[in-house]
Amino acid sequence: MTPSTLLRSAAALLFTAGATAAQLHFQDASIPTGVEFVHEDGAFSYAMGGGVAWFDADRDGDEDLFVTSSTGRHRLYENDRGAFVNVTDGSNLSSSDISNIGVIAADYDQDGLIDLYLTNNGPNQLFRNVGGMVFEDVAPQLGVDGSRWSTSASWADFDGDLDLDLYVGNYIDLLNFPYHFGEANDFYLNVGTPTEPAFVEMAVALGIADTGVFGPTVPDHPYVSPEGEPTAGCTLSVCTLDYDEDGDPDLMVGNDFGLWVLPDRFFRNDTPPGGAPVFTDITSENFFGIGKEYNMGINGADYDHDGDWDFYLSNLGDNLLLRDVGSIYVDVAANAGPLDGDNDAGTEFLTSWGTVWGDYDNDGWEDLIVVNGYIPAASFIANDNRAPNHLWMNQGNGTFQRVDPVLSGMNDEGAGRGIGSADVNRDGLLDFYVMNNGAGGVAFPEDRCRLFMNEGTLGNAADNNYVALRLQAQFGNWEAIGSRVEAKAGAFELKRQVLGDPVFISSGTREVHFGLGANALVDELNFTWPTGRESRWITVPAGLDYEVLEPLVLLETVEAPVYQNNRFRMGLSVVNDSDESQQVGGLVQLHLGAGGTIVATFPFVRDVAPGATEDVLVQTVLTTELHDLVVGLEFEQRIYVVARGGLDSSSQLFAMP
Repeated sequence: MTPSTLLRSAAALLFTAGATAAQLHFQDASIPTGVEFVHEDGAFSYAMGGGVAWFDADRDGDEDLFVTSSTGRHRLYENDRGAFVNVTDGSNLSSSDISNIGVIAADYDQDGLIDLYLTNNGPNQLFRNVGGMVFEDVAPQLGVDGSRWSTSASWADFDGDLDLDLYVGNYIDLLNFPYHFGEANDFYLNVGTPTEPAFVEMAVALGIADTGVFGPTVPDHPYVSPEGEPTAGCTLSVCTLDYDEDGDPDLMVGNDFGLWVLPDRFFRNDTPPGGAPVFTDITSENFFGIGKEYNMGINGADYDHDGDWDFYLSNLGDNLLLRDVGSIYVDVAANAGPLDGDNDAGTEFLTSWGTVWGDYDNDGWEDLIVVNGYIPAASFIANDNRAPNHLWMNQGNGTFQRVDPVLSGMNDEGAGRGIGSADVNRDGLLDFYVMNNGAGGVAFPEDRCRLFMNEGTLGNAADNNYVALRLQAQFGNWEAIGSRVEAKAGAFELKRQVLGDPVFISSGTREVHFGLGANALVDELNFTWPTGRESRWITVPAGLDYEVLEPLVLLETVEAPVYQNNRFRMGLSVVNDSDESQQVGGLVQLHLGAGGTIVATFPFVRDVAPGATEDVLVQTVLTTELHDLVVGLEFEQRIYVVARGGLDSSSQLFAMP
């Protein structure tokens, strides 16, 4: 038994030893909900495909479901609080003679309807949502179809002009195992407007095509490298998280056959404000590509709550958990737990594909789901053909413990590929859908794709709270792709980013979900929008789903309260960032102590001109006698400003002057 197997087995025993309930933590709800689906493998998809997208296709507040078949016989299911109807007929989404790999959802043209980009071995498709659950392929006319073997893609605003650009990862050009000649990636820069996009391919020009040359022959293997010959990475995954939080998305590229062809790449986005895109390859500088693995997925999270962004990389063999240690990445998977490198018998590798971070027990710590699935391979990388998926629970101390797949309900041994997570039935618990590949020689007759519903029995999930946020930006992409949300709830300081990324060829919900543990309130929610504008919500009740509209009017300054001439004064200013006059409603609350009794409320209304800043003075008479009673006492001042549904707020403690 290998060390990684011993570590994993010990973790599973520790976790399951205290389990007394026989109820499964996740139930396979595919059949009762009507989303049972069998994937078919295409002629040239080579058992790679099976993508899922959760997206609100009809803007009714529920996440609808799209699943791909590599033959092009896709399915679209309309969701109504966990009840699904197959609405594929008439949608124009199902086609033939397609070798599909995956899907990524985003509203690329900002018309309020979310569209679907499908990656294929051959021309890709961009299905524009025209309403009524009907779509049309506009990829050829926009020039984003390509003709390569595409895998994962990502929508992001790389140049800061408030429209969405598209990065497409491509796989193999010429099969030459294991020294495959990779296919250069594509980068489609949107040079149009948010509502009238026009794309120009610029990957090579910007140095982000993931190209290079073959290195020397790897010793101890009977294969000879085409050393020095040009190639590209065999890309299977893309991540566009803003790791340095400077306001622009950085680019991480995950490559299969990293030891033989090219390793993973990390391109830092150094685009100047208002300038053309600039990227810097810092892969060697931050040791991101040191693993040289068979990468299938890259997913970022601040799993240890230290304020920076870490990455989980799925692999054939040991997976990597790259922890940010002063902008240097160190693989801590062996010590932290979620290696998923070997099967439990220690006889074969596991091949991990889609992975997703999510707080599945709402305890405030992001857990990890790893989808495992067989892929035919050479004997030196032989992998288990019936490997279950794994749920790794974050212990809040930098380590994870695996839930036994039988107990978790995830003992699905199909050839897993894509995964998408969402709160399907609006019960505050994250669910997920797993795609199982249907290729001959890979799949078994009983294999199908599965919807796993969260039963709320993990840990103290029944007693834990949550908050879910659906952001809507007012400037640029309305889905708020590129936003960052930070939450403070009791001792928790949590963060998320709204990404237009796939979770290995799949697209999960863009709702921001925070588990809060026992906290009944979120003390602060701080939003950084795609424009760089910042807003804040304070004292937010838990257990609810919120639509968060980017405010057009922001609190700009809040002055320290003063007492003079028997008057107590509180000054503030608001700024209208829109191009229209806004009527602003405001409220100042005065609490005795932090979160204490409200002792005074001061409402105000102002009309603020476009682009203008308006000063507001709130005051009241405070006699000398009364002042002498409260001078020096601690008060909390809470300020709320609302304009056209957008809220900004502020809170500060002060001693009565």
